[in-house]
Amino acid sequence: MWEIGIPDRTAAEFYVPDPNPEYINPLYIDHDRFRQYGLWERYSELYPNEDLVYTIGASDYHNDWFFAQVTRRKGNAYEGTTWQIKFKLDTVDQSGTYKLRLALASANAARLEVRVNDPMAKPPVFTTGRIGRDNAIARHGIHGLYWLFSVDIQASLLVQDDANIIFLTQSNGTGPFVGLMYDYIRLEGPPLSL
Repeated sequence: MWEIGIPDRTAAEFYVPDPNPEYINPLYIDHDRFRQYGLWERYSELYPNEDLVYTIGASDYHNDWFFAQVTRRKGNAYEGTTWQIKFKLDTVDQSGTYKLRLALASANAARLEVRVNDPMAKPPVFTTGRIGRDNAIARHGIHGLYWLFSVDIQASLLVQDDANIIFLTQSNGTGPFVGLMYDYIRLEGPPLSL
């Protein structure tokens, strides 16, 4: 149905912001842009009040998908973030189950929750629980230990000929290095009947 990223076990294809000029490491200006100190802080600067919204067919993951889903700094505290993927479906096969494939390039003390068309749904469609201890965000990496999840999405949660939204919430807001890096995300339709 759609995909975001390249399945290469890294987050290198996603948007890496320019570093804070105070922290620039001149060794990595022209390559390995992710090897700059403080890039996780740039998320709060780029998205001070609202989180990332990605629209299938209009957004470009090279420019519109931040390389790491990190916490947002609010004063002296941190809060989890909820990213949105908006998409339309011409038809919804009510007899089947859709699959959301989530490949993570890294996770550090993260808790990913997936919801469909209802950002407050309890329980979420899927949750990872607390995962990861590789700390790639703090160590200026672009990948860590790889995680792969297949999430079943019931057709009844999807809307035909209208905007659908997948909410990806990283709900653990305990510090600046808590978060995850996506490798690849893909929504698949139900298998075809023969």
